[in-house]
Amino acid sequence: MKNLFLPFFLFFVFPLFAQQNDRVSYGGEINDILLQNKDELPLVFDLRKTSRLSPVKTQPDGGCWASATMSSVESLFKTFDYGDFKLSDINLKLFNGFDSARSTNGNHFMATAYFTRGAGPLLSSPQTDSVFALAPETAAYITDARFLPDDSEIIKNVIINFGAVYSMIYFNKNNFDTLSCILYSQKHKINHVVDLVGWNDTMQTKNGSGVWISQNSLGNKFGDSGFFYIPYTDYNVLKFNAIWNKWIPYDSNARIYYYDTLGTYFSYGYNDSLIYGLVKYIALSDCEITKIGTSVNCNNTKIYTEIYGKFNRHTGALTDKKAVIGERICNYPGYYTFDLENPIELKKGEEFYILMRYISPGESMPMPVEEVVKGYSNPVLTSGKCFINHDIEKWPDAWFETGKDAEYDFLKFNLCIKAYCIDTGGGD
Repeated sequence: MKNLFLPFFLFFVFPLFAQQNDRVSYGGEINDILLQNKDELPLVFDLRKTSRLSPVKTQPDGGCWASATMSSVESLFKTFDYGDFKLSDINLKLFNGFDSARSTNGNHFMATAYFTRGAGPLLSSPQTDSVFALAPETAAYITDARFLPDDSEIIKNVIINFGAVYSMIYFNKNNFDTLSCILYSQKHKINHVVDLVGWNDTMQTKNGSGVWISQNSLGNKFGDSGFFYIPYTDYNVLKFNAIWNKWIPYDSNARIYYYDTLGTYFSYGYNDSLIYGLVKYIALSDCEITKIGTSVNCNNTKIYTEIYGKFNRHTGALTDKKAVIGERICNYPGYYTFDLENPIELKKGEEFYILMRYISPGESMPMPVEEVVKGYSNPVLTSGKCFINHDIEKWPDAWFETGKDAEYDFLKFNLCIKAYCIDTGGGD
């Protein structure tokens, strides 16, 4: 595996996240919920019988992926009593930042990149549905994403405890039974995205018992008032699933520093489960660093983080250590943020370096990276800002620059490491 976009002035900064000590954080961690929820799952569960489901959408042309994304987020917001919002799927479809051909061929990677760089979700309105917002003010900022495995027990628990789950399928009207509203998919490929909002173990189909209850985005006149049923035996269902499981309120004093505008799609490595990444940023104002974020492409990746004030490119020495975030286990691919125990105070113009160690057991390329992908993304690459090292314990001075000036073509990528800060003084 390997990865995807960026700014022309070296790094992007968006108004973003509030420190969790000052603001409530919503959502939760999947495995924490699973450990607490050991009771036998019910035979039938249906979010339609709760107040935790948003109304059926009528998707923009080719925008099923955007509609499914926003319906899932709206459902999670309701589940955690955050609010009853109508979010703009059209803004995500039009201003996701990827190759124009992907507007009608999107995925959960694209939605996650849009969220984690602070571009949305935006409240739906005539303006947000048609105009790009450079510094959007929104109902919330999504800090995390989890790409869930093909595991019916996990998916069911997530639906119960979080809400609607984004899931990719193959849909063809010729395979849709309009009487039973059951889809009988025949192909092993993906062309549509829906939300899984429940299940029924007892419903009978031509292929046996049990269906997923799915919310479509073709209006209320489709199927069962906008819903339909997917047999458990469907080849594609549960192959690609996502939720955006954590978020906090908008804060105009917050910034995010990053180079990977379009996030990750591929990974890089040294044929080893271990790799280190280092990124350099310069504070644009007096600020406090409150958390660090990164994409994760492999199951059970272990991430350890340190933040420094100085880095000597010639010797590889990192000095002026400012903080450590102990090793965290990331059970699923997706996007993760890690809170600092105490914020780091910086002055305008001060450099800081984020060191991240990735260990992905059983994988040979554990580092998420962003690079050019024809027909998908065309990033502006960094210069003198991103570095990698196979193992700094063995080779402390063996740092290789990545980006447009990389010595080797296979290192022409950006690292997917972000810093979240709160402005405390004047700046740009």
